[in-house]
Amino acid sequence: MIKLVATDIDGTLIRESSSVLPEEIFDLIRELRKRDIYFAAASGRQYMGLKRLFAPVADQMLFISENGSNVVWKDEELYASVIDPNLIKEMQEYAKHFPNMHLTLSTTKAMHSTGSDDLSYRKMMVDGYQNDMVFDDDEDGTKLKVIKMSLYCESGIRPYAKEIEDYWQGRLNTVVAGAPWIDFMKPGTDKGAALQFVQQYFQIKKEETLAFGDNHNDLGMILAAGEGCAVSTARTAVKEAAKHIVGSYEEKGVIKALQELLKKQK
Repeated sequence: MIKLVATDIDGTLIRESSSVLPEEIFDLIRELRKRDIYFAAASGRQYMGLKRLFAPVADQMLFISENGSNVVWKDEELYASVIDPNLIKEMQEYAKHFPNMHLTLSTTKAMHSTGSDDLSYRKMMVDGYQNDMVFDDDEDGTKLKVIKMSLYCESGIRPYAKEIEDYWQGRLNTVVAGAPWIDFMKPGTDKGAALQFVQQYFQIKKEETLAFGDNHNDLGMILAAGEGCAVSTARTAVKEAAKHIVGSYEEKGVIKALQELLKKQK
């Protein structure tokens, strides 16, 4: 019997940076709650952006945002993982070695970012991801309560990923979170750890948990769920870790899987 459903958003439920959800998801979330099944949006996105995305049902669901750095239920912050200010200072200097990238510093209130003059980037962050943004190329990040840092490369992050991961190994949890993104969290922080926190908080077992994902930042979550599902377009490692494969977001794979779940658990 499934009691908790968690799904990644970008690349799993919808296209990367899209601001539109499939209409079916809202009624599905309402029906899940009627049956005492919790639904969690588990994303690298910011909490406020996710709350806007799921506005019609935001009061009925969990938010695992910033790749597991923040957990919110009914506007109550249940968990936040804060990064050492010394690492933030070092990251701001390190990011200057990549002039083709933008650095973001996420707090529980807003996302602070370089890229003040890049209009297409600003539009994507505000209109696409629906974030609360502060654009300041010279901000002192050590004065912020940062829960996640990210580097964005429009042409794709993968050519730089290994170099970046090697540099921060052991000091930050570093994960590729989509074609243009690489994210940095406090060691031990990821979607899997956040999902386990939710399981413990609501006293839900691993085998009572269903999760969907597509990228490396979803691996921990897939492994923390008894019923881990990868979409058909997922990275190979995610497919190998998953128990099931469902259709891509274009095929509404998550939607169909939830519809099937509700049929089985009448």
